[in-house]
Amino acid sequence: MKKFITGLSFEEILSNPGISTVTGTPSPQKPVDVLFSAQPIHRIEELSSFLDNFPYETGFFAKNLKTGKIVERFADRSICLASIVKVFCLTELYRQKQLYSLDLNQNIDIQNQGHISLKQAADLMIGQSDNAATQSLTIFLGRDNVNRIPSLLGLEAMSDNILPDENILGQTLDKRIWGERQAAANLPQHGTARDMATYFELLSNDMIISGSVSQDIIEFFTKHPKPFSTHYTEKYIFLGKGGNLLWNRPPKYYSMMGWSLLLTTPTNNHIVLCVWGEWFPEDISPEQQAEFLKFVSDSAIAIAEN
Repeated sequence: MKKFITGLSFEEILSNPGISTVTGTPSPQKPVDVLFSAQPIHRIEELSSFLDNFPYETGFFAKNLKTGKIVERFADRSICLASIVKVFCLTELYRQKQLYSLDLNQNIDIQNQGHISLKQAADLMIGQSDNAATQSLTIFLGRDNVNRIPSLLGLEAMSDNILPDENILGQTLDKRIWGERQAAANLPQHGTARDMATYFELLSNDMIISGSVSQDIIEFFTKHPKPFSTHYTEKYIFLGKGGNLLWNRPPKYYSMMGWSLLLTTPTNNHIVLCVWGEWFPEDISPEQQAEFLKFVSDSAIAIAEN
C-alpha cells in the first residue's frame, strides 16, 4: 500500500513532533538535533564540507540582489519541487485577474470546503498548502495555462508539466523511488533551485507578468508569512512558499522538503533563495528535516551577505 503525503504546513510539522507523517499515528519523540540551533556557517567551503558529511541530497541557490553575490550547491540539479510549484497557480490566478478582469470573489467548489471564493481557495492553497484547493484552482484556471507560466517567465529548467494531476505525480514519484537518486530533467513537478530563486528575483523587480501582477503576488505572500529560518526570523521579512512530501513504497520511500523565498533585510536589501533536501531511506523525521534546512538556509543567507 502506498502512502502519499504532500503539502503539510511547516507550522504543523514544527508544532506536532509526536505525529508521524508516514502513518498519521503517534511516533516516538525524537528531539531535533541542537546542532541546527547553532550560529550559521559563514563560509561556503565550510558549509559544503558540512553538508558532504550527511547522506542527504541537499542543494540551494542564493543571490544577494544588491551585490550580485551568488552562493550555490547543486543549483542546477532537477529535483521535485512539491508544493513550491503552487506559486505558478497563484501567478496564473493574478494573470487572469489582470488580463481578463477575473473576479476573485467568484465561487468554486473545493473538496471538503464547499462553495468558496477564488480568493479563499488561494488562501488555502498558499496558507495551508491545501492540495484540493490547488487542484480545483488549477482546473478552473486551465492546467495548460498554469503549466505555461514558467516558460512565459523564461524559467527554462522547469518542467513543462510543472503542476500535474495527482496520478501523473504518483507515477513520477514511483520512478524516483525505484530509480537513481538524481532525477532526469523535465520530470513532472520538477525544476531547479536556480530557476525558483529567479522567479523571486523577477518578483522583486516587478517582472512576474507585469508590475500589477507582481504587486498582487507580493501583497498575497505578505499575508502568509512562514517560519523558514531560525536565526533571521525576527530580523528579516520572508515571502515565499515551501513544500514537502513523502512517497512510501515499502521497503523504500522518498521524501522532499524545501522552500523558495524573497527576503528583505533590515537595510532594505533583497536576497532570493531556494533550498531543498531530498531524503531516501535515511532515518530523519520531518521535524528534523525542517530544522536541518533552516540551518542550511541561514548559512546560505549569511554567506550571501558577506
